Amino acid sequence: MRLINKVTGSHSGERAILTLQPQDKEDLFTLYNIINTDDEIIFKKKVTSKTEEGGKKKATQLEKLRIKVVSSEFEPQHEFLRYKGVTTEDDYSNANQDLPVGKFFSFTIDFSYPFTLIKDDYNSYVDNLVKQACNIEGRSDMAAVVLQEGISHICLINSFSTVLKHKIEYSIPKKKRGTDIMKFDDKVEKFYRATYASMVRHFDFDTLKCIIICSPGFYAKTLYDKVMQYAQEDQNKKILANTGKFLVAHCSTGYLQGIDEVLKDPAYKHKLEDAKNSKEALVMDDFLDHLNKDDFKAWYGEHEITKAAELAAIDTLLISDSWMRSDDVNVRKKSLNLINEVEQTGGKAYIFSSLHNIGEELDRLTGLACILKYPVPDLDEDIDEEEE
Repeated sequence: MRLINKVTGSHSGERAILTLQPQDKEDLFTLYNIINTDDEIIFKKKVTSKTEEGGKKKATQLEKLRIKVVSSEFEPQHEFLRYKGVTTEDDYSNANQDLPVGKFFSFTIDFSYPFTLIKDDYNSYVDNLVKQACNIEGRSDMAAVVLQEGISHICLINSFSTVLKHKIEYSIPKKKRGTDIMKFDDKVEKFYRATYASMVRHFDFDTLKCIIICSPGFYAKTLYDKVMQYAQEDQNKKILANTGKFLVAHCSTGYLQGIDEVLKDPAYKHKLEDAKNSKEALVMDDFLDHLNKDDFKAWYGEHEITKAAELAAIDTLLISDSWMRSDDVNVRKKSLNLINEVEQTGGKAYIFSSLHNIGEELDRLTGLACILKYPVPDLDEDIDEEEE
């Protein structure tokens, strides 16, 4: 996503005016989470108007429109995001010229043209989503190294593109005589060391969900062994703590096409899907495990979660993004305050996408759940008393 212009207030929750241009399907998902009912959008659209009373002749011209959002329609599989709204008075960009207030228009997001979003409750959650969408490193959940003899490509991968960050080339001599073997081993060692150094420089091992190492032959396995060896020597805790994120795979070439082969290979597809959603899946599994044990450390429901937050007892908060993009401004503010409250008391908050199966499962449990730092057996006590 391109952020063309941004005007914000000095405090969270104040009005912000953003001029944005989405560039791929992932940007549509970001906008779906950012734009809420009652936000305003300024865009250009061809408008047809009658020129005669009979209505036979019509003129179509490009108009600048400003609408207040009433509803949205999102189809991720078809890359389709449309907003419906009514025209409002414009004090910013000379929009809605010769158009009455309250007239309905629709706006379909287009990758080719920018638009302006006016949001009265711009907060840290929205700001973080915008920054991630505009930063390829921030939105990449996978990384890959594809290599063959003397060549390696260091890449970051998001859902829709592969970005080459660094290419390493070494001329590896042929093994002919005893002296050449020493040169060969020295060059190979330098090649793997340089590839390792580039991975350390370009990869954030803590935030990435999967690191693919792929090649024809045994180069990928050798690189993985070398990376582990160098990490031990350097005491690189980030790599050593994330060894489970590495996937060694086979492909037919050491160039970027090799990554596409691995991503499309059914043998690796299941592993990659598990890796991409591994953190959220582990958190949900942990929550369900406590829930099944009935050890009073797992709770769900707005009343219970609010009460646990007041006690500063939440270790892990699970919240669906349906709360973060609610049509009710007060619900959005309450959700953000809850996240901040949990993080300020040493807990962690995970926002689950309601478009994924794990998020759907959380939505069936009210969309709010938590794992406590210690057992609290009476969080639902007030509700029981009200029922009695």
